[in-house]
Amino acid sequence: MSSVRTRVTGILMVAAVSVTLIVGILPLPPRAESRDLRLALVGCSLLCALMWMTVSVRSRRAGGVGLDKPVRPARHSSRGLPVLLAVLLPLASGAALVQAVGPDGEQGRWVSEVYAAGGSVREVPVERTVSEPWPTGVNVNGVDEYAADVVVTLPFDDGSRRTTVRGARTLGVPDEGNTVTVMYAPGRPGLGGRYHDSGFFDSGAALLWIWAVAFFVAVFGSGLFDREAVHSARRFRGDVHGMAALVLCLGVLLLLPGAFFQTSTWAGWLLALASACTPWLALTWVIRRT
Repeated sequence: MSSVRTRVTGILMVAAVSVTLIVGILPLPPRAESRDLRLALVGCSLLCALMWMTVSVRSRRAGGVGLDKPVRPARHSSRGLPVLLAVLLPLASGAALVQAVGPDGEQGRWVSEVYAAGGSVREVPVERTVSEPWPTGVNVNGVDEYAADVVVTLPFDDGSRRTTVRGARTLGVPDEGNTVTVMYAPGRPGLGGRYHDSGFFDSGAALLWIWAVAFFVAVFGSGLFDREAVHSARRFRGDVHGMAALVLCLGVLLLLPGAFFQTSTWAGWLLALASACTPWLALTWVIRRT
């Protein structure tokens, strides 16, 4: 019975962690709801991990137990656990790094205020340009992209207002009737409106690099793990796995300043990079101590 409980709690833990990391590596909008969802999933993963640890301790007193099944010396170690680690570890590091992607500083504060006020994104026609258009250096299907300060009319809750949008981009020289995408809060006219480039992929290059590296490590990383070492490391020991859990919790704590406050760009990336290292430190600790 104890082995069944350990297996069930182990599966629940892996499932909760997997969902948490998948949601974490996605570029969700910078809303409080997104932050709360991630924190709730982290809490669920922590609860499942504590359940597995508790059941494992009790089972160990009754004769010892592995991560998800009784120890069977005669059975060859499967490739499942090394492959699972090869996927989850880069996924965890990637999810940590993704938290640093997005608007920072004053722009980040403004975006957060807009979303907190129920902001939205709308395509509106250009009424006139108030600056000389300048090329951005981007070419789409042979058409150059230009940027300019333009005047548009935005529908607010208390009525429509003309607003100047700085650096709005259009394919070709912007002219009256061209449409631009503007982010604003209909209930907060004082926040104004700003050009909305490409959704949540404004830092698309960074996201693509993170996803590419995580995918590469996940595909080719299973060969880095010694199968026997990984399977021996799954046998629960409080002094070993407990310390590893503390290291992982430290990684989560490093991401909290960016979740609740608008950190500077360098501070956000430094904290995310340190957090991304904690899964590998935890695994190294477990393998070396078992």
